[in-house]
Amino acid sequence: MQAWSGDMVLGVPVDAGPTGRQQSLKWNMTQVRGSHTFRGGIDFRQHYRTLLQNGGLTSGNFTFGNNFVRKDEDGNTPAASLGLVWASFLLGIPTGMSVDTNDTYALMSPYYGWYGQDTWRVTRNFTVTLGLRAEYERGATERYNRAISYFDPNLVLPISAAAQAAYARNPLPELPASQFIVKGGTVYSGRNGAPRELWKDELMWMPRLSAAWQTNSKTVVRGGYGIYYDTLNVLNQAADQSGFSRATNTVLTNDFGVNWLAGDPKNGISPLTNPFPVRSDGTRFDAPLKDALGSMARVGQGFTFTSFDRSHPRVQRWRAGVQRELSNNMMVEVAYWGQWADRISVTKRLDPLPEQFWATGNLRNNSIATELNRNVPNPFYIGNFDSIRTSDPVLYQQLSTLGQFQSTTIQKNRLLRQFPHMNGLFDSTDPGGKARTHALEVNFQRRFSKGFNLNASYSRMLQENKTIFENEFNTEPTVFWPSDTARPHRFTATGIYELPFGKGRAFLQSGMLNHIFGGFQIAATYEFQPGPLLAWGNLFYNGDINNFETEATSSPKTLDQWFNTNVKVDRVAANQPAAFHVRVFPRFFNGLRADGLNQWNANVSRQFKVHERFKFQIRADIINLQNRSQMAGPDLSPTSTNFGRITSQTSSLNRFYQLQARIQF
Repeated sequence: MQAWSGDMVLGVPVDAGPTGRQQSLKWNMTQVRGSHTFRGGIDFRQHYRTLLQNGGLTSGNFTFGNNFVRKDEDGNTPAASLGLVWASFLLGIPTGMSVDTNDTYALMSPYYGWYGQDTWRVTRNFTVTLGLRAEYERGATERYNRAISYFDPNLVLPISAAAQAAYARNPLPELPASQFIVKGGTVYSGRNGAPRELWKDELMWMPRLSAAWQTNSKTVVRGGYGIYYDTLNVLNQAADQSGFSRATNTVLTNDFGVNWLAGDPKNGISPLTNPFPVRSDGTRFDAPLKDALGSMARVGQGFTFTSFDRSHPRVQRWRAGVQRELSNNMMVEVAYWGQWADRISVTKRLDPLPEQFWATGNLRNNSIATELNRNVPNPFYIGNFDSIRTSDPVLYQQLSTLGQFQSTTIQKNRLLRQFPHMNGLFDSTDPGGKARTHALEVNFQRRFSKGFNLNASYSRMLQENKTIFENEFNTEPTVFWPSDTARPHRFTATGIYELPFGKGRAFLQSGMLNHIFGGFQIAATYEFQPGPLLAWGNLFYNGDINNFETEATSSPKTLDQWFNTNVKVDRVAANQPAAFHVRVFPRFFNGLRADGLNQWNANVSRQFKVHERFKFQIRADIINLQNRSQMAGPDLSPTSTNFGRITSQTSSLNRFYQLQARIQF
């Protein structure tokens, strides 16, 4: 006998079997005419993606618990599961049975590109390159239009008139009945005049310019500029197939097992013998509704969608640098590069609570939160839509399963929002995001000579993103924040050194000492960069916010106190910002970061020449030579006893050894 401490579930999700492929046709040509080199080409691609939506438990899902084998069938007296779940399994009496019916999808998006470029050797030491690339990327389509394309804010819904009339009977003082509008719904691709594409086509122009000038035999100056666009294709974008998948759940009993709706355990017939019995309408399974709900497919539910008018993110990049040869085997390069990105997709809430209802200031406001969460008459109560029961029974059945339509009351803040029928509406492809970067790069290279090679690089970077809505009512991302994907400083170095012992080297070229010490090589790498930014929540700070970073970094940094925890932050739990309080505390401070990277790696190898054509090499790698732990960020909750304390690592990998052997012949 095997015992379980909780419910046992039998059922394995089927592999969704995602398949992606790309077909491409490319043609390029080059022609040289005097000092000009012309290049051009075309690029045709077709992207395909197929999938069984969600995979799912298409072979059934069966749960066994203690519901029908415990002492108290109503569950008012807690019962253990040890042994009882096993008994339920042996008796063949599950507590739940379901099966998924899921559709597939087949997506395709075409791409067309062409370019032309002229490399002009103006003089023997000065070259200019001019180019232009154009890309036309069409929106994705689903082969049989089995997908929601977008959200149309102007659609009149079957519930619009009744919901607005119900609200007019009990309007809120803050929102006159004339301003309570119920509009907006989902649009299925290729249906009712909607385009088949899931998003619009776009033609993108990308000019390029670069130049190189050799000022003398040891110095080269280079620079360039270009515009680039991101690709939007089905290999990295799925489809919203709401309505094309559905689960069938069998109700076993409505009276704790006195009477059974599936099987008859009292007479030895397990519900498992016919887990999905034929119903009065002749069906066994709930068929997916597909697009039958139309504009009402996501009403009453949270909905995050892809806008039909989405834009391809764009970036402009430029770089200028000087490369100088210091000697026959040493070179240094100093360069500046920058970029400006716009049309970056960010997720924007389309049903925010308007700004005038939010609390401000540096003190907790319980009254606003209490009032906005107060229950008021619900204009979306299903009793207001009796006419739909007969006019659209499929829709009425759907509404009867949604919580927003089951209660006679609703939270007040839900009715003060635009699209109050949606329960959370988000556009995941709003093009309001921006980013800017300025960076200084210094590279040093010593090419391999006399058994020694060294490469070192340092970068000083300022990267800022404008991609965060500080408050849900903001119409665009608020401010430029330091980027957490870049670091203000980064230094790397790699080097190889062949020990000067053994045949072909300076010392111990023969004899026994050659066999003992010859053929060794040592290599090392080093990386340093500050850690990621600490992301702060909304706090109350009782001081000059311009001094917070200085105050927080005024004490020595330790694992027990990563920053000065005596900062003037309110640490009383009852005083923290309540719901619906605007952000009053900055999200990031450039000088407050988690643990950074500071790591040495090394390896030692030796090569044995067994024969003229036969060599044997052994190598030992040491990752994280200093055995330095990479720590996670500190606790940033001011009400926690661990505030400012680091309690964990980002990974468990410290010093790591690896041995290798290789035979070369």
